[in-house]
Amino acid sequence: MAEKNQEKIIAAIEALQAKLEADMESALPEVFKQLSNEVIDLVSELSLDPEDRAKNLLEIIALKRKIGDALVNNALYQSQVVAITEGFKELANLSDDFMSTILDDYSRKQDLYKAILKANVDITKDALLGAGVKGNFENAIRELLKANIGGVGNKRELRSILTQFIEGSDMEKPFLQRYITQVTNDSVMTFNREYLNTVSEDLDIQYYVYSGTIIRDSRPFCVARAGRSYTKEQVKSWGKLGDWQGKIPGTNEKTIFTYCGGYNCRHSLWPQTKVNYDNAVADGTAGMK
Repeated sequence: MAEKNQEKIIAAIEALQAKLEADMESALPEVFKQLSNEVIDLVSELSLDPEDRAKNLLEIIALKRKIGDALVNNALYQSQVVAITEGFKELANLSDDFMSTILDDYSRKQDLYKAILKANVDITKDALLGAGVKGNFENAIRELLKANIGGVGNKRELRSILTQFIEGSDMEKPFLQRYITQVTNDSVMTFNREYLNTVSEDLDIQYYVYSGTIIRDSRPFCVARAGRSYTKEQVKSWGKLGDWQGKIPGTNEKTIFTYCGGYNCRHSLWPQTKVNYDNAVADGTAGMK
């Protein structure tokens, strides 16, 4: 019965994770359209005359901050970031339900929960709304303008270049698409792993199962471990391995529980009872294949 409940809870967590990611993904085309329109408005007064190049360069530098602000102040984008961080609370609630199937007397430690939640909310907001993504966007637009101002024939051509860069085209994805998607997906997955790991550390959990979704481009590291049970010491040893495809810098015997297979990894280390682990040993699903 407990294993059936665990499967249902894991399925609910994975469904919520997928929804948070999909909601951001579906909002991005409109975000990029609004962003494109605002940037085009900001640069509309720039001259296309090659004789004005020096003056334009100074104006582009002055516009840099406004261009970055256009992204991080976009109301739709901000609302999606808030939806992700609010989703962390529900992921924690479901994870508590999962821990209750491992330990009959489990109860959440509020101080621990609040600390994990605040840390992950701050990290996620900084990654999606902070200086990094803002600087990445404003610098890219600055370089695009520097390369094209004075070299295009009319304002329509410049608008087309900016639109394709920001919104994407049949040939190219929007400039920010990959970054925002990866940060969103990794933030959602990392929060749940970190919450489970912190609670497990507090409870001295010694057994785990590496579980999640095998996707088309799952890395060999995950394929070799998925669906199998491990001791805590075995998991810690993975952090000492050399590099593998997608490994996150800073992966070690402590962070392996949070980073797992690396960027865009869809797996987590779920706590397990000794009984479950012993059953896995008996049926040959414990340890590496």
